[in-house]
Amino acid sequence: MTPATDGTGTTVTRQGNRIDISGGKLSGDGVNLFHTFQQLGLTETQTANFISNPAIQNILARIVGGDASLINGLIRVSGGNSNLFLINPAGIIFGANAQLNVPASFTATTANSIGFGSNFFNAIGSNNYTALTGSPSSFVFSASQPASIVNRGNLAVNRGESLNLLGGTVTNTGQVSAPDGQINIIPVPGESVVRISQPGHLLSVELSSKALNSQTQVEKEENGKSTSAATLPELLTGGGDKVNATGVTINSDGTVQLTDSAPNNSPSNNLAENNNAAVIRSAQQINPGSPTNSPPNNSNGGISPHRLIREVRILLLTIVMRGCPPN
Repeated sequence: MTPATDGTGTTVTRQGNRIDISGGKLSGDGVNLFHTFQQLGLTETQTANFISNPAIQNILARIVGGDASLINGLIRVSGGNSNLFLINPAGIIFGANAQLNVPASFTATTANSIGFGSNFFNAIGSNNYTALTGSPSSFVFSASQPASIVNRGNLAVNRGESLNLLGGTVTNTGQVSAPDGQINIIPVPGESVVRISQPGHLLSVELSSKALNSQTQVEKEENGKSTSAATLPELLTGGGDKVNATGVTINSDGTVQLTDSAPNNSPSNNLAENNNAAVIRSAQQINPGSPTNSPPNNSNGGISPHRLIREVRILLLTIVMRGCPPN
């Protein structure tokens, strides 16, 4: 783990296998703390301890060196009840021993910037940290092929919190858990914006015209019913021959595992690379212990939109299309 020498002021102090992370830059309102790393990775015996305080609501750490982050140890936040955001446009890999010990929500993303209203925390380049006030409101993916996120570990947050993984491709062969909270696993096409906390919605996705197939149309759903369900499977799973995700299994302990029925019985659980966004709610809202089984055929990734909508409750999703050619 190496802090960047860009003036952000991130300090790394090693105490045996524990790496304390302090310093950084505060936003003008004092609620957001920003760190910059040249490289961020952990071995299975290491702990990254982000030091916070009760006034800090969000800690945002960017990795600018151009290499993917391999995290195979423990990520911790101490001293405050802060949400933690990791942003690395080159990719993030959670190894088999990766774990979380965070008091609030956790987000890992390969976005190119995180929006704070009309201002942006850039993953690469300079930032006006004073202007990055309030709460994060969007994730901007400006690359044509955003980097991937892979989870082989056991990522869990506290009761009522959220766990968010957003990348060009999200592959999960481990476990993710958010009891009474929310899990957002969001594979994002290039040149897209994922917005946070839209009124009455879990999230929305804005797709540029370059990221859209001209035949794809999804209208805003109302009262829990989509007005265009025919294309929902492709938007949720990406479609195409790279899609292996066919179901979601809710374990008795409340953890969520993505499953697949790939012909080669590969353990890899992939959410695909195309125009998609998926939200998995807490186990208590999905009928604990009841898996969502895939249909016999494997069209559209083998996922039935009606079954997923009923059992996984991934409605309240809006796809907003920008710059689309008229029909």
